[in-house]
Amino acid sequence: MRSTTRFLLGSLSVTVATAGVLFTAPVARAGVTPGTLMFTVPPVTTQVGTVMSVVVTDMDSSGHVISNFNKQVTLTYAVNLANAPLPQGNTATASNGVATFSLTFSAVGSGLELQASANGVRTSNASDPFDIVDQQVQCPSGSTTCQTETVSSAGTSGFAAAGTASTSDVLAATGGGFPALSCTSSFLGGGVLTFTATNRSKTITIMLPKNLVQQNQPPGSSHFNICWGSATSFTTADGTTSAFNSANNEFEGLVANCPLPPGSLPSSPCIASQNKTGAGVEVATISVPPGDGHITW
Repeated sequence: MRSTTRFLLGSLSVTVATAGVLFTAPVARAGVTPGTLMFTVPPVTTQVGTVMSVVVTDMDSSGHVISNFNKQVTLTYAVNLANAPLPQGNTATASNGVATFSLTFSAVGSGLELQASANGVRTSNASDPFDIVDQQVQCPSGSTTCQTETVSSAGTSGFAAAGTASTSDVLAATGGGFPALSCTSSFLGGGVLTFTATNRSKTITIMLPKNLVQQNQPPGSSHFNICWGSATSFTTADGTTSAFNSANNEFEGLVANCPLPPGSLPSSPCIASQNKTGAGVEVATISVPPGDGHITW
């Protein structure tokens, strides 16, 4: 049998002829790493204006660090429903295959996802979703409840109180940073608030000022619907299951009054009370399950 090996200087291939059959195998040029960028310290929910640490590593297919990678890595948004600006510090030069970022976000946003890219390597997968929030309140385990301060968006304002739980949790509150929901009323300003607590139910109080109350159609209406959006489906005001809004990647619909109709889904929010104050401010209190939720008039 006859074997011939041919090497081309500076080429990306090695050609081997064995018994008249040619095989071409890829090899790397000097300084080029055929790895994939991965988030080894991923982004997490963080308060706006504070520093978030993120680490990206160039890894081979076996999960080993490619230590000769020393190029600039850039972080951009893979998902950015709120059109938030990129964070400060979104470029870093890798050292021995590892790029470390200190990110500062100047605007709030919900459901953000980052991706990492650089020359000569494969772009990372999108990170897990995270939020940039106005407030983060630590909720210790046990009988202690916790509450946010008031946040606002386009006239709508509100705060949340989280119930007790056997584990610690973080209660987050954000005004804005999320698109209008499918049931949002444009006549009432369109402000969206977000309240998050992973393991605790919440009581949310939202308020609408007199000037927006008077703009409602018809003027002087005594009833204002409340619109809710979340990752899980729920029973709406008319007793049906909430519809999925692919634009926001969540289930959305109008909130039912408490107590909920028989057969309602356990993850369903409901309006505990709703009234106008003597100053003409519309106030509603809503009981909601654990997890993320967006609320608007």
